[in-house]
Amino acid sequence: MTVTKTYLYFGENGTFTSPVLIPGAPSLTYLNLRADEGMILTDGTRKVPAIAVLESAADKWYEIADEKG
Repeated sequence: MTVTKTYLYFGENGTFTSPVLIPGAPSLTYLNLRADEGMILTDGTRKVPAIAVLESAADKWYEIADEKG
């Protein structure tokens, strides 16, 4: 599984996402999870090839063999 961090920043006139951490800026941390080849991600209910989740929820996702591939 490939994992990359993305930060969602809040400004006065909107929001933006970036892979760059801005120290002291209010943000939420998301992890972008992508299954390896021949695998699929699941949380025990859903099955997806890729998903962005809050960092606090990432431990619910794991890889299993892709039954279709």
